Amino acid sequence: MESLNKFNDVEKYKNYGTLTQPFLDKDYVYDKVITDLKNKQKDLNSEYFLVSLLLWINNEVKYSREEEIQKLKFMRTAKEIWESKKASGCTDFAILYATFARTLGIPTTVLHTAEYDWLQRLKNGEDSRMHFGHTFCECYFGGNWILVDPTCKHIVKNYNPEKLELSYRVGGKSIFIPYFRGLDLGEKQNVETHNKKMNELCNTLEK
Repeated sequence: MESLNKFNDVEKYKNYGTLTQPFLDKDYVYDKVITDLKNKQKDLNSEYFLVSLLLWINNEVKYSREEEIQKLKFMRTAKEIWESKKASGCTDFAILYATFARTLGIPTTVLHTAEYDWLQRLKNGEDSRMHFGHTFCECYFGGNWILVDPTCKHIVKNYNPEKLELSYRVGGKSIFIPYFRGLDLGEKQNVETHNKKMNELCNTLEK
């Protein structure tokens, strides 16, 4: 997996991927963010700018456990997710966040991670058929990379980009290992294809 370079990757992650093509006007997105900041009397240059963006997304799009939506995991563009107003999971929220952050000119990654205990089972050849992971974003803001969890509505300013040790829990777990960092997945995938690629990429990681 590519490491995160503080300087060389800044311009790279202003670009859009296959699933993160822009579809809303920059001024419209910006207005939604600064309205929240003004209401809360926050500095436009503070990290709360990133929080306001994720709060707006979570207000507009809701996580759905409906079987129909679950079948669409990893299968939709940001525009398709937004128009449905339903997210199938953390990857959908990350795709939306990356799209809108880049629309605002903020370099942003889509970061797929494997839950630490699940990864150890995979590496040890134990039962790992049930896949456990989480998708984050990383934003270059104020001269530093900041970890953003668009699903759980958290930001982390100081973190290890190779091993995420969270102060909160996701599905009861707090340690996640990045295995893919990019503009987005690069293509629409079904769950079977996604899990197969996850296994392949995770098997290249060190224990």
